[in-house]
Amino acid sequence: MLMQKMKTTPNRLLENSKKIWFICLLMAQGCFVIYLILGYALTSVTTGLSGWVRLNNTAYVASDPIGNLIYATHVLLAVVMIIGGSLQLIPAIRAKYTKFHRYNGRVFLLLACTISIAGMYLMIVRGTVGNLLMHSLTMFGGGMVILSSIFAVLAARGRNINSHQIWAIRLYLAANGVLFFRLMIFAWFLTFGSLGIDTTTFTGPTVLAVSVCSYVMPLLIAELVRYAGKTSNKMITIATAALMMLISIVFLVGLFGVVLANWYPAIVG
Repeated sequence: MLMQKMKTTPNRLLENSKKIWFICLLMAQGCFVIYLILGYALTSVTTGLSGWVRLNNTAYVASDPIGNLIYATHVLLAVVMIIGGSLQLIPAIRAKYTKFHRYNGRVFLLLACTISIAGMYLMIVRGTVGNLLMHSLTMFGGGMVILSSIFAVLAARGRNINSHQIWAIRLYLAANGVLFFRLMIFAWFLTFGSLGIDTTTFTGPTVLAVSVCSYVMPLLIAELVRYAGKTSNKMITIATAALMMLISIVFLVGLFGVVLANWYPAIVG
């Protein structure tokens, strides 16, 4: 019995680290949703869409009503997508409310693709901070949302549940890339200040590294987590669990920073 318990300990550590990571992400998503609702939805009612420029200077352009509509779609639909996407990952909901899981998954997929296409359009037409390489990584994230959506649907239609879950996880991670970036860049600001960042142009090695960690690394780490859950090598499983805990800490530090330095001032300002 003792030997069996010792065998399962690394896997338990991994499962617990995944749960802690998910809880930390849910906390960040909750704060992000509040920011979007109060910062954008409420502002659009009180001051009109033009008030969005205090949150993002490319959010509203008086001569571009189509672009403004696309930006509104991009931001406000994200509220529904964030909530619905996380519900898809809760095992109890998947098991007990299968019909809800199916229809919610379709809504999440549709919203994720719509938001990604809108975001890529706005990046091309209105531009944003950073350099071409950073923009390319952001576009990669949007492309992964669309690609993962296609393969997740194909796997579901083919009744390949394992493949469907893998592609659904990739979709979820890609759809949250923008939030990952905010959390990690503010964790860096709190820990190291502006080291490696040109704050005028928002470029530099740190910005590039954070972009990679936001849009590429989560997909690779997901593969590592999947492998660590199956391997008999305890060290790999334990190291992966430690990595997930480290990411959770980074998320919490970044959440503290982005709320106090960006989201809260933007709402009350």
